Amino acid sequence: MHTLSFTGERQVRFPAPDVARGFMLALIALANVPFWLRYFPDAPHAGEAALAAMNDVDQWWYLVRTLFVDRRAYPLFSMLFGFGMAIMASRTMERERRVAMDAIPPELSAGWNPLQREIVRDAVERRARRAAARLIRRRGWWMLAFGLVHAVFFSGDIIGTYGLVAVIFAEVIVMRRAWLRVLVGAFIASLSLLGIWSMSAIAGREPMVFEFHDPVRLDAGYPLVSVGSWLIATPMTVLTALVVPCVMIGVGVARWGLLQDPRGRGALLAGIACGGLLIGALGAVPFALMQLDWACAGSASWSYPLFHASGVAGACGWLALLALVGGGPRENLGSVCAFLSAIGRRSMTAYLSQTLLFIFIFGVLGAFGVRVLGVAVSGLLALGVWALIGFGCVIAEVGGTSRGPAEWALRWLVAKTARPLPLPTLPLAFPAASVGPGVAIPGPSLSMPPVPGAGPHGISQDSPGSTNVNRPI
Repeated sequence: MHTLSFTGERQVRFPAPDVARGFMLALIALANVPFWLRYFPDAPHAGEAALAAMNDVDQWWYLVRTLFVDRRAYPLFSMLFGFGMAIMASRTMERERRVAMDAIPPELSAGWNPLQREIVRDAVERRARRAAARLIRRRGWWMLAFGLVHAVFFSGDIIGTYGLVAVIFAEVIVMRRAWLRVLVGAFIASLSLLGIWSMSAIAGREPMVFEFHDPVRLDAGYPLVSVGSWLIATPMTVLTALVVPCVMIGVGVARWGLLQDPRGRGALLAGIACGGLLIGALGAVPFALMQLDWACAGSASWSYPLFHASGVAGACGWLALLALVGGGPRENLGSVCAFLSAIGRRSMTAYLSQTLLFIFIFGVLGAFGVRVLGVAVSGLLALGVWALIGFGCVIAEVGGTSRGPAEWALRWLVAKTARPLPLPTLPLAFPAASVGPGVAIPGPSLSMPPVPGAGPHGISQDSPGSTNVNRPI
């Protein structure tokens, strides 16, 4: 039996993080499938034409999707990404501290006074955080590369966005100051909502304008256009969407330990689940009614920003509910949790596989003369694609494979591109005179000796055999 991301004693599983990732990918499939509908020859344009093309079942499914999936899946995605980054940083720093302190010769540290010991601890801590930040940033650059390749086929790629977040905010993710993460998240959230309000104020109350893709015709220049759109959309998503605030929430969830081991927190999680999903649904109602033209619920200038903001609450509700479903550590998982966990352990591979399967399925349908596909039918196809990928992940799990090809490739590339990080210098002695506050002590120092078995890149490199709990997406 293979252990999951969070492991206590041997064969004791902490399934909640991977269960959450597995279910999240079902929401992502439902949220992404409308993108592919626009390639059918008779796909309607946004606005009244899109609404007229929807039957009653399509409209009711669109309502459900708006309340619980759209702009709720990506915040959940972002929270789980931030969670994974925080866990990876925590474990990296823990390993760096331990190895660095073990590398100090006992005969050198025996004569240190309290001030010297404090200086060494600060130096080791700074180096550990720097190592964690470098690891996060290096993963971010490689995720950008993965996203660029994925954008050839799918301009809505989100891997690159998370990679850019990792590159820009690596130091914020690893630092202990929670107030700075709150400040960064609040600033980006304000900027995002201001941009959303400015954009939506122009549209007024026209139905099916937002959250609907205009038709696109495939030609030889599509890959170039797709990549160009991705290059523009990726930094704009970081600045004008709620990705960064949700990543910071995910970091806070990891520091709190709510998702790693939810035991004893059932009432709290149930309250967050019910309250979050309810707020998320209620916040989406005015926008859904406007989109479907079912009632006069005002203009998009206020309903669309509310739709986005309430999506964060909805994502928190999903996360709490999935923590309850995943439960605490145990040796054996039930069938549902095992299925979701198998997908969650291979989240990047599953995400990329969705694109390939959508291309194949919709390509086959087009070859057989299908000219348009309903919203509800496409939702069923999206769930079918997710389930098919899930069965593939279960087969890989049974076969003893703990990672998917994308996870393996990312891990290998990150490890191979690691660079040496100098060990901190250690004090040999201080002047006998008392030292006042704020006075620098230039005394002699000694570089820490190399760590046995650390390899050419020192103790900061990613060891292929070490436990890496982070999931890339």
